[in-house]
Amino acid sequence: MQFSDSKNEGRQPVGVGILEAGHRAGLAGDGANNEFDYEYVLARIGFGKAQWLLLLISGLLTLCSMATQTSVGIMAIASQCEFGMSQAEKGIMMAACVTGIFLSTYFWGYASDAFGRRSVLFYGTLATNLLQLISMFITNIWAFNVVNLLMGVSLGGVSAAIYAYLSEFNTDKHRAVVINYSTMFVSIAAIYMPAICWLILSADWSLHFSDSFIFRPWRLIILSNLLPGLIAALFLYPFPESPKLLLAQDREYEAIAALEWICKFNRGRSLASVFGSDADFKLKPEQIADDDLRSGSGGICGILVNIWRATVPLFQKPHCVNFILSIFAVFGMFLTSAGMQIWYPEIVNRSSGDNAGNSSSVCDILEASFEKQRFNVTTVDAEICDDSISTKTYIDNMIVGCAFLVGFIIQGALLNPLGRKNVLLAALAIGTVSGILLHFVVNAQVVLVLFCLYILMPGLSISIMCGAMVDLVPTHLRGKAVSIGLAMGRLGVIVASNMIGVMLEPYCHTTFVILTASILICAFLVHFLPI
Repeated sequence: MQFSDSKNEGRQPVGVGILEAGHRAGLAGDGANNEFDYEYVLARIGFGKAQWLLLLISGLLTLCSMATQTSVGIMAIASQCEFGMSQAEKGIMMAACVTGIFLSTYFWGYASDAFGRRSVLFYGTLATNLLQLISMFITNIWAFNVVNLLMGVSLGGVSAAIYAYLSEFNTDKHRAVVINYSTMFVSIAAIYMPAICWLILSADWSLHFSDSFIFRPWRLIILSNLLPGLIAALFLYPFPESPKLLLAQDREYEAIAALEWICKFNRGRSLASVFGSDADFKLKPEQIADDDLRSGSGGICGILVNIWRATVPLFQKPHCVNFILSIFAVFGMFLTSAGMQIWYPEIVNRSSGDNAGNSSSVCDILEASFEKQRFNVTTVDAEICDDSISTKTYIDNMIVGCAFLVGFIIQGALLNPLGRKNVLLAALAIGTVSGILLHFVVNAQVVLVLFCLYILMPGLSISIMCGAMVDLVPTHLRGKAVSIGLAMGRLGVIVASNMIGVMLEPYCHTTFVILTASILICAFLVHFLPI
């Protein structure tokens, strides 16, 4: 990743040098008034420490968010005896946080326009950390689920604001690269989560505070999820609001002050020294669509009405058909990939109890595991509850995380030569075939490969589908389109999490048939999209 060295820029006198450069780039405004475009000023300051640190902050927040959502799959196993959970209750526990994100993300997107991206990020992260801290000491499963739901609401603010805030601190030249590196932390989270759970749960200890509360190692997983967000919040604290957003809100003085902070942090110099001591420059105003959403006229009801009016065009001609096909495709991809990924620790942990000499398919092994559990409940060992987690569970989940990391790299290399639609259709076809073969394959190593592909292929397709969705609608509707698409995706996770919880034990084969069929339907929908 190469960026220009900001320290070697801006050494010529302000006057002719700066304005000629600005006019050549088409960015400088009226030379007499020294009115400059925001992108040009940011380019003059250069890529530096502020952008690097913000990239790290974005990565840590992504790590916190993804680890919080996915670690619940392992926590559900480790806490099932303490909470006395059934399979269906595990599904509710796994879906609680995602439900909060689903309910709040779309509205947080507008809040970040109205009140500032930094404010939403900073206070949303602190609220998440506080709720995580509280959840470490909760002993009732339903109270735990409610706190996780609220945690999802606060995480929705982080999800809604992080990429807009990160992109607005970077020029067009660096923006795509920086966003790409930030999204790679999703894969890092998929490796970090099982690795840290393995480290924590390998110790067998407990702290007895009272008869009703025993602090066991699985609660420290919540602390491990909390720490990246807390570190990110500490790093974020000195950062200013996005200068671009401030300009869109007609707060030019504050935007210049924010740029001054970036300049001093990156180069150790003031804007005046970069542009020349005699440069009394102004910034061109920025425009963000839906200004009426920030007016707040009519209170909460007025804001909701404005949000509705701004969203309706997506469901009208000429965008309606393509947009609906797109969001249903995203729903199906999340349903299989993210839904199965949350339950993957449970499936592997139950499968690892199978004897090495028995060659059985995944569902045969799971059915034997459930039968053994039912037998224990009806015998003298009814009081014995097994919440142990096998080493294979951690290793297989880390392998899935590594597969995502490699998959993103390979996918990036294939997109341009093959085209988005071909890559999408190929990935979904591989995912469908893998799902079908899982019903019949009995070799443990082949099953692991098939499960990786089953989770990986629809998961990789999500980022391509979101990029395609952006191209299917006009610029002023793109933010809303992606927000609704991701909201539908999270709804898919909620549906999958609860469906697997209810159906995996009595109808294992049917569960896999439904999930595999959803991938096939996604391929069918993608075929008809003008990508």
